[in-house]
Amino acid sequence: MGTKAGQKGRYICKVGYLDVYAKDAHKPKKASRYKFTVADVKSTAYQILHGKKVVKGDLKTKDDAVNEAITLMGDKAKIYGL
Repeated sequence: MGTKAGQKGRYICKVGYLDVYAKDAHKPKKASRYKFTVADVKSTAYQILHGKKVVKGDLKTKDDAVNEAITLMGDKAKIYGL
C-alpha cells in the first residue's frame, strides 16, 4: 500500500474545496556510500485535485495553479471569499 502523499506529491495549499499539490521529478541519484542522500529536483509540476481525482495537471507555477483553481470553482469562489 502506497503512502497518502506518495502518489499525489507535496501538499501546497487549499483553494476553496480544491487542493494544490506539487509533483517533483528528480535527477538520477549520484553514487554515494550514504543511503540518506536525496537526488536533486529536475522539475516541478503542479496539480489541482478534488478529493483523489486530478482536475487539472501539469501547471508550471504555484500562482498559475491557484488562479486556475479559482477559475475552475466558477461562481462558488464567492462563497469561499476568493
